[in-house]
Amino acid sequence: MKIAIESIQFKPTQEADEAKAKELKDNIDGIADSIRELGLSHPVIVRPGTDGHYILVSGEKRIRAAQELKWTEIEAEVRDVTEVQGKIIQTHENLKRYNLPWWESAELVQTLHRYRQEEHGETQVGRPKKDEAKTGWGIRDTARELGLALGPVAEDLQLARAVRLDPSLRNIKDKRTAVRLVKIAARRHEAEEEAGLSEDIGLEVNQAYFGDAAMILSKFPAGSCDHCITDPPWINFFDQSLTLDQRTLPVFKELFRVLRLQGFLYIFCGLDDYSYYCGYDRRDTKPNEEGEFPILHTWGELEKIGFNVSKTPLIWHKTNTLSRRGMKSWEYDRDFEFIIVATKGNPALVSSTSVSGIKKFPVVPARNMVHPNEKPIDLISDIISDCSYEGNIIVDPFGGSFVTAEACKKAKRRFVICEKEKKFYEAGRKRLKI
Repeated sequence: MKIAIESIQFKPTQEADEAKAKELKDNIDGIADSIRELGLSHPVIVRPGTDGHYILVSGEKRIRAAQELKWTEIEAEVRDVTEVQGKIIQTHENLKRYNLPWWESAELVQTLHRYRQEEHGETQVGRPKKDEAKTGWGIRDTARELGLALGPVAEDLQLARAVRLDPSLRNIKDKRTAVRLVKIAARRHEAEEEAGLSEDIGLEVNQAYFGDAAMILSKFPAGSCDHCITDPPWINFFDQSLTLDQRTLPVFKELFRVLRLQGFLYIFCGLDDYSYYCGYDRRDTKPNEEGEFPILHTWGELEKIGFNVSKTPLIWHKTNTLSRRGMKSWEYDRDFEFIIVATKGNPALVSSTSVSGIKKFPVVPARNMVHPNEKPIDLISDIISDCSYEGNIIVDPFGGSFVTAEACKKAKRRFVICEKEKKFYEAGRKRLKI
């Protein structure tokens, strides 16, 4: 039946966040365009109110789109339901929405579960006594209503609780990664309550995490990883999508917390990046009282965080490259790359003898690359053998090609990899068969 829109009572959703408010407005505009072209796909649902009015159960966006189109009436289905039953209907409709973020879907499952428990009460703990009927509503009931297995529903309820306690989890793009982080946080909390952190507690190793590395690392226990080998975005790089941005530096701040004392940090970098991360020395232009021009040090970003930084980098000599990209005719080949060496504390290299600061390895042929800035696995393996022992945990917050993880597997080290680009994350998991 058609009813007057002005007779339907509802409180329009208002988004406090400007970006979300715009997204909501764009969504309503899109529905209005669809209704104008194709008509209303299905009626809104209302329940009887007072004085000839109705209370909206489901279909707010459709009503707001109809108002935008200057409609005075709308097709509606009137159901004589309670307020809680109306909310259940609305929750079911919301769960059918296309492309829901994982956290919103989890919150809707929790909402449905809570409403059903309001109706029926919570299920009793333990088995009912002989000849006693089951009472209340449990997780199994919610799973049955949604046509899902018990495990995924229980997981959604756990995720919804975690998001309520830590809203920043909504920034994690991938549900698989979010589940791991929630489990890490739970185990860490249990360990802290019992006796303080023990070695490796709460960290899932030999895993790839999808999303922003700073956010992911912030959920890891302090001092849970041994070393880091990584190739972060550069200040200048031919692929603009792989250049340093405002999200890069926070990763190293979290990394300092996550690394154990005596941990190594290796960073592949360009010429511009070296002084950015490591600082530089220069002579003062003004003499001191003795007439000398003292050397002044400008602190690099790694030093500001707390890392000790080697005064000289490792040099990767690329034995098979003759790249002339962006070079002038009088310039020498850039057949090398810097590798920053920094530490948390004062560790020692594995070898008791002196180790050359020049690493000679060929570049990965372009036809074999899964990432445009992929490093050779033999080079990464060589660095791993310099700083670590079997069983150590090595983290790479900028996973890229996942070569660090593959090298760790071969060297019997454990790894933790983060990657924020979906295509590289999926390619990396395929490479590692995880």
